[in-house]
Amino acid sequence: MSTSRPPATVRSPLAPGLALSVDPAWLLARRATHAATARQAEEIRRTGTTRWLDRQLAPARIDDRACDRFVARTFPAAVADLPTIMRLTGDKPWEAQASLSRATLWRQLTTRRPLLERVVETWHDHLHIALDSDKVHGWVAGYDRQAIRPHALGRFADLLHASLTHPAMLRYLDNTWSTADHPVENLAREVLELHTVGVGAYTEADVAALSRLLTGFTVDERTGGFVYRPEWHALGPVRIVGFGHANASPGAGPAAVRALAEHLASHPATVRRVCTRLARRFVSDSPPRSLLSRLEVTYRSHRTAIAPVLRTLFTSTEFAASTGQKWARPQEFLAAAYAASSPTYRPPAEKTPWAPLGTYAWIAHGLGHQPLAHPDPEGYPDRNDAWRHPGAMLGIWNAAEAVAGGWDATLTHRGWARTFGLTTQLTYHQAATRLHVGLHGYVPAAPDRDAVATFLRDSTLRRGVPSATERMSPQAIEWNADEAVRLVLASPYMSLR
Repeated sequence: MSTSRPPATVRSPLAPGLALSVDPAWLLARRATHAATARQAEEIRRTGTTRWLDRQLAPARIDDRACDRFVARTFPAAVADLPTIMRLTGDKPWEAQASLSRATLWRQLTTRRPLLERVVETWHDHLHIALDSDKVHGWVAGYDRQAIRPHALGRFADLLHASLTHPAMLRYLDNTWSTADHPVENLAREVLELHTVGVGAYTEADVAALSRLLTGFTVDERTGGFVYRPEWHALGPVRIVGFGHANASPGAGPAAVRALAEHLASHPATVRRVCTRLARRFVSDSPPRSLLSRLEVTYRSHRTAIAPVLRTLFTSTEFAASTGQKWARPQEFLAAAYAASSPTYRPPAEKTPWAPLGTYAWIAHGLGHQPLAHPDPEGYPDRNDAWRHPGAMLGIWNAAEAVAGGWDATLTHRGWARTFGLTTQLTYHQAATRLHVGLHGYVPAAPDRDAVATFLRDSTLRRGVPSATERMSPQAIEWNADEAVRLVLASPYMSLR
């Protein structure tokens, strides 16, 4: 007679009282997707983790036309150029910001390329432009489409160059009026401090030299496109963090900046910074040095390519041992919670660029995690303590009520009892365990299972914790499933990545 081996368990430093079951498929779903659900974990298990990962690292091969068509039809300003945005919004380009924000939420919720969305989000935090900045109304959609998405899994050198020369970045960090007579240092400083080598690896002289090299890089305000004005460009040799260029002619600027992007992307300080950023996002707040060393070797040997680094990361023993090491950020919590109910879209009556996903977006905003909207160039934090303070936890508990109750009129679901197959053939204990495992993948501890079982039971018939053999009543299925789901969503299990 064969017996099944119980799942291995670990203790999380974020919730030391819980013994978390270790499931490689669920772990990859939690880290490599926003909408980590039982269906997603089963797809990974069926495909095989390595094969699933290899497919996700080549997203162009995955048919995601359904998601793309929905975004183009429902949020047209999110995929449009500036003249089209002006036409769509009636010369109110700020309306495009809400369209891009909600298109991002929809992609995170429904895409068949979930790892791409996670990496796109990572680079939007690293090479950040605040969505609501008055300087970039109408331009951020192009930044997402032209700079971030095409290079998210490519070479970091190409991503860096696309970012620092994109009209949105040039406007956001005030480079559009940077001339030989009046160089502006904002973009130069953030490229060195936030995007590449970091504090301690550059000097004020490096900032001044880079600001001179970036003079003449500006924007055609009519078309919204990039333009280089050689007559504005400051001439003369430059040295920037070990990079040297004669910069002798007005036309030298674009080639020099391209060469500088290659140099900065390969600088040892940038290599550490980029690999640490990825490991912190996907493994733990303090990734092991053993892992970082291997990621850095992979990054350098593949000429700053990002996909090989991620493959090394996700197939590492350090990743496999990282269950419970990360706390879900609000967008991850929301997407996983909504996706668990198999949502379908219902068009709203109100025809505006921002009407779809109204409550969903409102919850994200209330949780301080509206896509792309962090107010300063550092982007949203990716450390556990940024999302675990009392205010954040209260927000998650309130969000759990909204999700469990199906408050978003544009997202409908099958009903929780039907989604999880709750019938009178199940005991309350079985139903409670099914809700836990179905929503977050962890097998609950007995007290946590019993708490949900007690919520499920019809208290008008009997009070207290149900026995292990007591079966569910029809009334419990009809009236109490939503409350039980709310309790599971508000539990630490749901937020432990």
